Amino acid sequence: MRVAFVLVTAFALCACAGVPRNPVPLDQLESATIPGIQNARYWGDEPPANLDNILAEISEQRRISGLDRNVTILALSGGSDDGAFGAGLLNAWSEMGSRPEFTTVTGVSTGALSAAFAFLGSDYDDELRKIYGGFPQKSIFRLRNWLSILPKASVADSAPLAKLIAQFVDEELLADVAREHRRGRRLVVQTSHLDAQRAVIWDLGAIAASGAPNAIDVFRKALLASASVPVAFPPVLFEVEVDGQVYDEMHADGGVISQSTTLTSWQMDISEEVSQRRDKPSTISLYIVRNSKITPEAQTVDYGLVDIAGRSISTLLKSQGIGDLLSAYAAARIRGADFYATWIGDDFVHDHPDPFDPGYMRALFDYGYNLMKSGNAWARKPPVLMSASERAAAFRAEGLQASGQAEAATQ
Repeated sequence: MRVAFVLVTAFALCACAGVPRNPVPLDQLESATIPGIQNARYWGDEPPANLDNILAEISEQRRISGLDRNVTILALSGGSDDGAFGAGLLNAWSEMGSRPEFTTVTGVSTGALSAAFAFLGSDYDDELRKIYGGFPQKSIFRLRNWLSILPKASVADSAPLAKLIAQFVDEELLADVAREHRRGRRLVVQTSHLDAQRAVIWDLGAIAASGAPNAIDVFRKALLASASVPVAFPPVLFEVEVDGQVYDEMHADGGVISQSTTLTSWQMDISEEVSQRRDKPSTISLYIVRNSKITPEAQTVDYGLVDIAGRSISTLLKSQGIGDLLSAYAAARIRGADFYATWIGDDFVHDHPDPFDPGYMRALFDYGYNLMKSGNAWARKPPVLMSASERAAAFRAEGLQASGQAEAATQ
């Protein structure tokens, strides 16, 4: 009884000692802005009121910079350490010489962490290789003492990840992103606004090009927030303003709402706007990298709270990822876009002892690299719309993992 009393008391005290907040009043959520940075972000479930101005600005920037009228979109999904798959794929794509200069790159969660490097092209492939080549677990997170879990609202401390982001997202990278933004290209990542229960799309190019003194801090925090898995990592608080008053917003992993973002809820609005423009795109190509397996993975689950919760969440995320592919495919059909999707095949089998295990991530990097090199990386529709024979013939990297083709890529 005494032990039980001590534990209950400890948890009660922890629950009362959370991080203090000054949240935006709920009736003013629509009015909150990032200090000093215009158009830093917008809702993910509806187009901004100035959509026509945004499209006009992009069009003019592309005309001046000489970008062609073809639109190529890359959407990088969530997937935690499975982001190594997309990193390997992009490295191989660069080596093959066929990787497009993407007009727009979007990222969610781990996809947000790699989005800036994917956006800046092959010059930043080394950074992708380093990030997903196997940093030790302590470079990503630190597990908390059990007494600090409740007050800090997470099992792990994400300070190491914030430090890693700051290491790679420096003033030079910010300047490179700003330069490409001014050419008419766009880099966006998604977070989940927990107070509003809505997706938020952060225009990292606009942030980088703003010249605001807080630009690099907001840029880094958007990446951290997008990758802050609830319960595992603490949410990120952003300072915002409403009518000159300072408040905070709570943002977490963009994957809470969707595993990838192609702004599918905007499609009809964008189509209407674009159809009225004389400079509408000649072709649109949408590439989606799903950093996960999408077929069921049978596994005996122990009758315990942690095991049941973990298995339920992983099943939910898998189903959500499949739904995102379907939504993106429908959006592509509406826009008349070419659809390409890739994911981790059933032929990838490797021990995964711990989150962010270096051996697992290097093996998955190699798998993505070899899959792209094989020429079988892209499916033209979601697997749930494939026939049994199409699914059986879908892309695989069989025999490539042991071939050594990617060995040099991860050295």
